[in-house]
Amino acid sequence: MLDRLWEVRQALPFYLLTATLGLAISCCFTLICPELCRLIPALTTYGKAADQLDENSLVAKISVPKKWFKHFYAIGFLTLSICLHCVYSLLGDPNYLPPIAIKSMISLTRSFNIPPITPSTAVLVLLLLTFHVARRLYETLFVSVYSDSRMNLFHYVIGIVHYFILPIAIMCETQGVASRVQHVHVSIEDITYTQWVGAVLFWLCNWKQHQLAEQIANTRKGPRGLIRNYAYGICFGGWFNLVSCPHFLFEICIYLSLLLVIPTAYVYRFIVLFVCVNQTFAALITHTWYHKTFPKYPKNRKALIPYVL
Repeated sequence: MLDRLWEVRQALPFYLLTATLGLAISCCFTLICPELCRLIPALTTYGKAADQLDENSLVAKISVPKKWFKHFYAIGFLTLSICLHCVYSLLGDPNYLPPIAIKSMISLTRSFNIPPITPSTAVLVLLLLTFHVARRLYETLFVSVYSDSRMNLFHYVIGIVHYFILPIAIMCETQGVASRVQHVHVSIEDITYTQWVGAVLFWLCNWKQHQLAEQIANTRKGPRGLIRNYAYGICFGGWFNLVSCPHFLFEICIYLSLLLVIPTAYVYRFIVLFVCVNQTFAALITHTWYHKTFPKYPKNRKALIPYVL
């Protein structure tokens, strides 16, 4: 029991669990009793849900433009590229990483006799994540239409940290990266059918989320793709007829699908937990905002999961 408790006290699990718990408690206050402490809603909302906050508050003054979301994906893409380069370099030289780098990665997660992620699986996961992050970066630059909405510095920092540690969480549990081996082997034949199913689901969820991003952006664009306004509107059609935030639902599905690819990973489970909690509360807060802002908002829509939540 004490051994298991110590494992959670390692750097990445501890951070992720603390961030998830803090986020959940803060969002509960925001949804149930926002008037109790105005600082909490200011720290847990952004974009449309934060537009009605006091502009003279301290949190509002240290906020940043919401379009800075692109920084998340730029950081993620850079970190993923470095990680892929390291794995590629290890194929030719198993001693490419200095001992201090290996010790640092080992300290981030629980101790293993043999790290649970094979080099072949690590390459597949890193490539999938690179595709996901590159897609999101493309959307923030060329698809999404951002108004003058802002997000507080807390959200900004949490987002930067998330996309930085996402590939690190894979690397610190990869054989040959977090441990010395005589030969780093990568082969497509090492990937199981279950892992390929997870990869296909990952791609399908990305494809659907991209369609939703275009659908949201089109509410502010004219027939020729020109921006006609920056006002918030209600989306109709497809998944939007069922839930207010299907793009949050597919974000959760994207991370869940990777569990089929890396079912033995330890830190990644905490990342999935964080994403599920974050996206669920974000959907609930956004759903509440829609009902307050639009009196005729469809009553039959759920926030995140059709017919359930």
